[in-house]
Amino acid sequence: MGCGTSNNVVNNDTQPVSNASFPPASIPSQRQQQQNQRVTEHVVTASQTSKTGEMSNTMNVLITCHTDQQNLAEILRKTFTNQNLGCYILNETNPQSIAARANLIQWCNAFIVIISRKYQQTPYCMETINYAKDLRKAIVAIYIESNFQPYGALGAISASAVLSLTLKNNQIPENMTSQIINAVSSQKTRKSGNKNVVDPAQMPNESDSMKLIDGNNPCTILICTTNDGSNVAQIIYEEFRTKNVDVALENLSKANSSSSVRQCTVFLPILSSEFEQIPICQTAFEKARRLQKPIVPVIAIKDWRPDGWIGLIIAGTTFFRIFDKNNAYKKFFDSNRMTDLTVEVQLACQPRPNQAEREQKEMMALKQKIEECKKELQTWPPTRKERSNNPTVDRQPVRVELSEPSAKLAFHHIHHEITRMDIKAPPALIDEYGLPKRKEIDCMISYQWDHQPFVRKVFEDMSMREIKTWFDIWGSMQGNTNDAMATGVECAKVLLVFLSKAYVQSPNCLLEFRYAVKRGKAFVIIRVEPNIPTEQWMLEAITGFPQYDVYSYEDLETLINGVPTIDVIMRGTYTCSSTTT
Repeated sequence: MGCGTSNNVVNNDTQPVSNASFPPASIPSQRQQQQNQRVTEHVVTASQTSKTGEMSNTMNVLITCHTDQQNLAEILRKTFTNQNLGCYILNETNPQSIAARANLIQWCNAFIVIISRKYQQTPYCMETINYAKDLRKAIVAIYIESNFQPYGALGAISASAVLSLTLKNNQIPENMTSQIINAVSSQKTRKSGNKNVVDPAQMPNESDSMKLIDGNNPCTILICTTNDGSNVAQIIYEEFRTKNVDVALENLSKANSSSSVRQCTVFLPILSSEFEQIPICQTAFEKARRLQKPIVPVIAIKDWRPDGWIGLIIAGTTFFRIFDKNNAYKKFFDSNRMTDLTVEVQLACQPRPNQAEREQKEMMALKQKIEECKKELQTWPPTRKERSNNPTVDRQPVRVELSEPSAKLAFHHIHHEITRMDIKAPPALIDEYGLPKRKEIDCMISYQWDHQPFVRKVFEDMSMREIKTWFDIWGSMQGNTNDAMATGVECAKVLLVFLSKAYVQSPNCLLEFRYAVKRGKAFVIIRVEPNIPTEQWMLEAITGFPQYDVYSYEDLETLINGVPTIDVIMRGTYTCSSTTT
């Protein structure tokens, strides 16, 4: 997968990303909110002496969990407050205010996640760890279910935690607090970048959005904007109108503004600094979430990144950057940003299943898998095998020794350039239910965006050789980007890594690489430049795997014992994938 900057980081790459919508979040029930109201009131008032992370020399701790683990979180909180550390608890229902939730994550410098199945399945929980990852917080993973291995975004992010701990029977070790403090203190944590982070005790706990006046614009696509994004909104509006799409445009900067979010199918907000500051915009966004409307965000201001509640809501999602007409229609390989946005909106308009339908679909898939296993086994059920399921231990990969390449006849490489019109796109790994397809693929390409033109050529060569390869272009990226990346790692037998200086400096690339190590994946390494400073843990991970120095595409035509380098690499990739189970 191509790695670039996080959604909430201003520096680094500015490569466009596309083809994914915001997954609808399930809304906590009224009963859940009532059950946790008393607990949250206690938590919010418990740490009145805490200070903001950028103003205090002490450690600010945030414990995030599903409400099922609230009691354990309370015990943990007490161990930190007993040491005079500021500590708060964040779950899927409290605080209700999205501004308060975003502020808590910005405020902390130690983000403790209690990992459980319910946490994995709850969108309002997952958005918090996605946001912590975007802000590069020091994450501490606490595993409490011995038979549960996190997967997807949760598995990938927790694999890169600064500290991983396993609790048995919810018993907290005496030295756990000191372990966490030492692990977090040793990290060079990145400041949130938001100068407006405040003491969480001063933030309102309840939803602070204003009452929304319902508009009367029934439509398929609702574009909501403010004055500073109106030009971009108009460009998108005109594009959809030319395609006879039922679209409405509303400027929420105007006095007595109303929003027709209730009457639309897809909500398309034009994000900007003014949009983040106007209360009615937050209210419209919250309403779209409550109504589980598909949300396709567009950032309209160049070099601007969300600084508050927007950052939390779009954490992990792929958004579109469109600044003007020239930028919208500028050719990007065989597409442009406007085309990709249009495709994504079309996908978002398709009917989406509810949670019950998703669960039923998953059960049907599991039953089908069981029936396939029954046919291959002589006895059913099979004898249960004892196995260690320690989520803090990395799986061990299979290393293969490759024979020297040789060719008796003259062998020349011919490159075939392809587009999405010439070949099927890489397979999407998420189905219409938002569930991972878990289909095995030979290889996943891992690279940093600066080298995408070179990587695309290699992908084209792999396609011509019928190596099943997943590459994050042509609609492969759907849903949450962290989930898509993690699913690609889980499904691939081999990671073809294009190693560069930018790769080893990219938090997203390292997250991807670290998760592959965690899952025990095989590697094929292509160094695209010399003198890459590589940390010891990465060197150990790739030891024993095929490695090649290829600084330009022309180098791939160089013969090794009569065989072009590209064919040597393809053979190594295929051999590793054939050996890996």
